[in-house]
Amino acid sequence: MIKNKIFLLFLLILFFTGLNSVSAMDNSTDSVLADGSQITVAPGDSIQSAIDSAPEGSTIIVEEGDYSEDLILSKGVSIIGQNANLNSNNAAFTILSTANNTSISGFNIVVSNSSGTGISVNASNCKITDNTLSGGNIGILAVFTLSNSSGQLNISVISNIEILRNSISDMNEAGISVMAFNPIVSQNNVTNIKNKRENGTASGILVNGTGLSPEDLNVIVTDNHVSNIESANASACGIDIRAAAVFDSLKDFDVSENVAENIMAPVEVRGINIDIFALNSTLPTSHVCGLNITKLSTGNSENASITGIRVSVVTIGQNESSDTFIHDINVNDLKASGPNSKVTGILASGVGCADLYVSDNNVSGIDSSGSIIGISGECIDYNNFEGYMEVSQNNVTNLNSPKSKGISVMALGNIAINKNLLYDIPGEGTTFITGVPLSINMGDFNVTIPQNATVDEIFDIIESVFNNTDFKINGNLSVFGNNIEGTGVETGFAAVMQSTTIHYNRAVNLKNNVIKDSTKRFLLESYGIDPDISTEELAYLLVKSQPGSENYTEEELRNMSAQIVPFLDTMFSNMDRLTSGDVDARFNWWGTNSRPADSAFKNTNGTIIYNPWLVLRVNSNPAVINYGEYSKIIADVYMDSLGFDHSPDADLFFSGPRITFSTDKGSFNGEKSITVNWVNGKAVAYLYGNEYGLATVTAFDYDAAYTTVLILGGDSPDNSKKPIAMKETGNPIILLLSVLAVLLGSAGAYRRR
Repeated sequence: MIKNKIFLLFLLILFFTGLNSVSAMDNSTDSVLADGSQITVAPGDSIQSAIDSAPEGSTIIVEEGDYSEDLILSKGVSIIGQNANLNSNNAAFTILSTANNTSISGFNIVVSNSSGTGISVNASNCKITDNTLSGGNIGILAVFTLSNSSGQLNISVISNIEILRNSISDMNEAGISVMAFNPIVSQNNVTNIKNKRENGTASGILVNGTGLSPEDLNVIVTDNHVSNIESANASACGIDIRAAAVFDSLKDFDVSENVAENIMAPVEVRGINIDIFALNSTLPTSHVCGLNITKLSTGNSENASITGIRVSVVTIGQNESSDTFIHDINVNDLKASGPNSKVTGILASGVGCADLYVSDNNVSGIDSSGSIIGISGECIDYNNFEGYMEVSQNNVTNLNSPKSKGISVMALGNIAINKNLLYDIPGEGTTFITGVPLSINMGDFNVTIPQNATVDEIFDIIESVFNNTDFKINGNLSVFGNNIEGTGVETGFAAVMQSTTIHYNRAVNLKNNVIKDSTKRFLLESYGIDPDISTEELAYLLVKSQPGSENYTEEELRNMSAQIVPFLDTMFSNMDRLTSGDVDARFNWWGTNSRPADSAFKNTNGTIIYNPWLVLRVNSNPAVINYGEYSKIIADVYMDSLGFDHSPDADLFFSGPRITFSTDKGSFNGEKSITVNWVNGKAVAYLYGNEYGLATVTAFDYDAAYTTVLILGGDSPDNSKKPIAMKETGNPIILLLSVLAVLLGSAGAYRRR
C-alpha cells in the first residue's frame, strides 16, 4: 500500500510540473495556544531565543521595531508581530515539519538574498496572515517533505494550511507557492514578480491542492489580487490552481473573485490556470466564476501564446458524469503582436465524464498578429462518447487578428451554442461560431490489432472499422438564438456534422452565412495547419513532428511519410462520407426580407437547408392617437418567409443589438430616430404624437419594414393655422386617412430597402 501511495505521489508531482510548494493560514492574530504561555520580544531582543525557550503552544508577541534574523521553528507556537520589521538573509521564518499548529502574523519581512524565501512552511495546521513580504525568490512557500529513515522513504504531507491577507511584492519567481491537503489562500495581494533568469518562469500564486488521504479534499483560493507578473524570456502565469483527488473525493472547490492583471512574458502567458483531476472518484458540481483577467501581453515575440483563463477537468475511472460551470468571468485587453502569435480568451477542456457549461462571460479587446479564439472548448468523453458542452449567453466582442473565431467547440458527444452575442470581430478570416460534435457508435464491433502487425495490416484493420455498417459518426450541434454581426466579409456559422440545427439566430452583414466544411479542413484548422495542404505534405509534417525524427535523414522521413499517404486519404474520405448530410439552417434572420443569396451558403460536404427564413415586420398600437399621446411600435422577426408564426418559441430567439426606429412625424424621446436592442426577437419603442398628420414609421435592421400612425387634433407649429379642407360632398379627408391608417397599422407593410 505504501509503495502504491509513493508511486501515485510521484505521478502527481509530474502532473503538476511547475508548482513549487504548498501553504495556508488564518485571520486571527491574537490567539493564545496550548497552555496559554506568552512571551514578549522588544527591539534589541532575540526572537529566536524567545522561540527556543517558549513551550509548545506559546504565544510570542514581537513589539514594533527593527529585527534582523533568520528564524527556525521546530515546535508549534503563535508569533504575533506588532508591525515588526524583520530583515532576513535566506528565510525570515522556516517552519519545520515538527512545528504543527504554528501561526505567524503582523510582520514586515524583507529578504536580501535573491534566492531566499520569506516564509517557508513544512508543517500542518499552520496560519500565515496579515504580513507584508518583499525581496527574495518566493514570498510564502509551503511544500511536503521527503525523508529516508533506515532505508524507508517517509512522506510528510502538509494539510490544513491557511494563507490570508498578506501583501507580497518584488520576488523573482513566485509570490505564493503551495502544495498541501486542504489549502486556503484568500485575500492576498501579490505584485511585481519579475524573473530575469534564463528560462525562468514567473507566477503570482501557485496552489496545488493534493489529496493523499481517504478524507475529503477542499481547495479554497478566493479574493486574491495578482498584478505585474513578468518573465524576461520564458512563461508567466497570474494564478495557477490545481486540485487532484486521488485517495479521496474533492468536496469543496472555490476559486471565485480572483483578479489577475498585467501579466507579461515572451513565450506564453496565462492569466488564470485551473486544473481539476480525479482518479477513481466522482467530482462534485464545480463552479469557476467571478474572475477578472486583464492586460496580458507577449509583446512582439514570435510564436507566442496568451490564454486569458484555462479550465481543465480530467477524470479517470469515473462512470458518472460531473458538471463544471464556468461563468461570470471577464477577460479583456490581451495583446500578442509578434509573428504567428495566438490568443485564446477562455479555454475550457473536459476529459472523461466531465460535462462543461460556459455561460455569462465577457471576452473583449483582444489583438493578435496571428489568430484569436474568443471561447474555445473541447469535451472528450472517451468512456461512451456522450460528453456534453454548452456555451451560452456570452459576450465576445472586439477581436482583431487576420484569423479569428468567436466561439469554437469540439466534443466527443453533443454541443449546444445558444444565446451568445458576437460582434466587432472583423476580417475575411473570421468565423463567428464553429461547432463539431463527434459521437462514435460502433455497436458490438470490436477491433483487435495483433502484436507485431505491420503498418499495412494496421491500416487495413482501421479501414475495416470505417467500412463496418455498425460504425457511425454522429453527435448533435444545436445553435439557437445567437446574435452575430459582421462587416460584410466574415463567415457566420461553420459546421461539419449533418446533425446540425441552426435556428432563431440573427446573423447579418456576412459574406458566408453558413459553411458545411469537410472534416479534414476543420481538423487541420483546429491544429493550426493550412487546410489546403496536400496529403503528401501533411504526412511529412506528421512524421517530422514525432519524437526522434531528428535521427533520420530527409530521404528517410519522406519515405516514411509516403507510407501513410494512402491511409490519410482513405481516412479523410471515410470521415467525410460518414459526416455528410443536411444542415438545418432555417428560421434565421439574415438581414433581408428577400431570399438570401445562395452563394452565402457553401457546401463542401452535404446540403444546407435555409428556406424558409425569418422576415422583419412592424406594427403600431394604437394606429390612431391624439396629439400628445403615445403609440407602441413593435418590430419582430417571428414570421417566416412562408407565413408561419414562430412567436411560441420566442424564448429561443436572439437578443441584443440592434434595430433602429425612425419617423417623419412625431418623435422617439424627442428625436426622429432611436436605436434599441432586440429582446428575444422583438423590439419596442414608443412614438410620441407631437406633430399632426400621418406618420410613417420605419423599422430597420439591414432591411426595412414600415407602419403608420395617424396623429389627430391638437396644435403644432406646422398645422395650428391650417384648417383641413373638405369637399362639398363626400367624407372628410381626415376620416379617409383614419381608415387607411388603421388598415396599414394593423397589417404592417414590407418594403425592400
